[in-house]
Amino acid sequence: MRVRGFTLIELIVAVTVLAVGVLAVAATAVPLGRLVRRGGAQGTSAAAAGAEIEVLRAAGCAAPVAGAALNGGGYRLTWTSVSGGGLRRVTVVATYAWGPGAHSDMYETAVACPR
Repeated sequence: MRVRGFTLIELIVAVTVLAVGVLAVAATAVPLGRLVRRGGAQGTSAAAAGAEIEVLRAAGCAAPVAGAALNGGGYRLTWTSVSGGGLRRVTVVATYAWGPGAHSDMYETAVACPR
């Protein structure tokens, strides 16, 4: 009479393969969490810089050439602008805490200057 089932060797191999798979999934969880947090920080940075760009766009070519602001979300925004050829090129740099240091994202746009 033959007993149906798995041998001990087959069970050991199956558990080993399962353990390697679970460890691989666990190993990707931490870097994935960092990427998600970084994406959120960059999204907020883009929103803060976009709001500042819209303020500068509304001021047109009459706005000051450079400035700085501290956003309520902990983002320091600095901006510069250069006029020429009927356009004003505006650069906004958003700096925020990331890990033990700081990270900066730069955004640029052009604003038409009416003649």
